[in-house]
Amino acid sequence: MDPVSTVMSRRVVAILSECDLTVAVDTFLSSGVRHLVVVDPDRTVVGLLSVDQVLAALGQPAWPGRVGDLVRAEPARVHPDDDLPRAAEVMLDALVDAILAADETGRVVGIVTWTDLVAHVAGRHLGDGGRQPARP
Repeated sequence: MDPVSTVMSRRVVAILSECDLTVAVDTFLSSGVRHLVVVDPDRTVVGLLSVDQVLAALGQPAWPGRVGDLVRAEPARVHPDDDLPRAAEVMLDALVDAILAADETGRVVGIVTWTDLVAHVAGRHLGDGGRQPARP
């Protein structure tokens, strides 16, 4: 079985938990990613934020002002050496579309999304946000 490291995106974009949601929107737009790692000022990971979560929050009459208010505690994670079925299992158990890949020390080294897993099954590697054209 292939390891998580073969499909994960190594491009990790972080945002402080105390940032306003408008900063998250700007970060999504400028970086082109769909998930941000949310960290406390001491750089402790507190969650994973998706563009969908931010859009849903901004559509509410009383949306939370801080990024940290939208993330769940202890984001789901795998090790880069874990196999891909394990990553899929973790996603399904947590009911999320993305998980963190962290090394032995807990340092985040990548993000795995459902799109990465589906692309792998289809025989395509998306890499760090890059897209391959469909095969003829």
